Amino acid sequence: MENNKITVFGASGNIGSLLIQLLSKAQIETIAVTRNCHNTNDVPFVRWVQADMSHKESLYATMENSKAVFLLSGNSPTVVEDQKNVIDVAKEMAIKHIVKLSSGAADANSRFYIPCAHGQIENYLIASGIHYTILRPNGIMQNWLGEIADAVRKERKFYEATGDGKRAHVDRRDISDVAFKCLTVPESHFDKIYFLTSDKAVNYNDVATAISNVIHEKVIYSPISFEQARLDMEEKNMPATLIETFLAYDAAQRNGETEIVTDCVKAILGCPPRTLEAFIADHATFFK
Repeated sequence: MENNKITVFGASGNIGSLLIQLLSKAQIETIAVTRNCHNTNDVPFVRWVQADMSHKESLYATMENSKAVFLLSGNSPTVVEDQKNVIDVAKEMAIKHIVKLSSGAADANSRFYIPCAHGQIENYLIASGIHYTILRPNGIMQNWLGEIADAVRKERKFYEATGDGKRAHVDRRDISDVAFKCLTVPESHFDKIYFLTSDKAVNYNDVATAISNVIHEKVIYSPISFEQARLDMEEKNMPATLIETFLAYDAAQRNGETEIVTDCVKAILGCPPRTLEAFIADHATFFK
């Protein structure tokens, strides 16, 4: 039997769920991996398989007759070991290609948890000998739909510690579109690392303006200090490693280190990435 399936880890998550819809629409046999099959919906051409990345034995069933794997998992304390387990089993199962969703700041030598973890996994994947495509998003627009959207709904104002610093966030839909292309037309994407951005770096004043224009009410961005940002995160009982990582991201943006814009999305998809304005218009109800 020819190995022609595609395996998607993190299939019930935000990006994974978009990706399996694209694969289903293209009528590609897909194995969707989740830790709990009880919360899944039937999707044509998609078979759900329950597995736990930390239990290597459970992973073999996820890659039967697969040619490629999309690798994504949450930022758990065991993320490095978990994803290494997937890479090890993929090698045993003769998987030809792994598309890994990484971090825009990935760096195995970073003192911060998320960039360091993803950097270590990237290095392990590259050393495995399996063809790889690594996707590094420079921030994700959908992150604005949580606390920022809550604050806008409540008081038409939101708070961040990035000053006037800019970042070219990318829409999650563009990430899943890119992943789909890399998995289904793989040869031109073998052994590549793509830094994914929108076509313009923006700051939170720009975000506030875009929201104001869409909901037709004045929205204000109020910059806060790193100390205040730390207190806010501590109040939510976030783990210290994540607090330090997020403060480092804020500092990098405030210091002008995240303004990088690439044409990766356009080059891969043949159309420009979704803009800030289009994103806010599509998600207007979150801010009203």
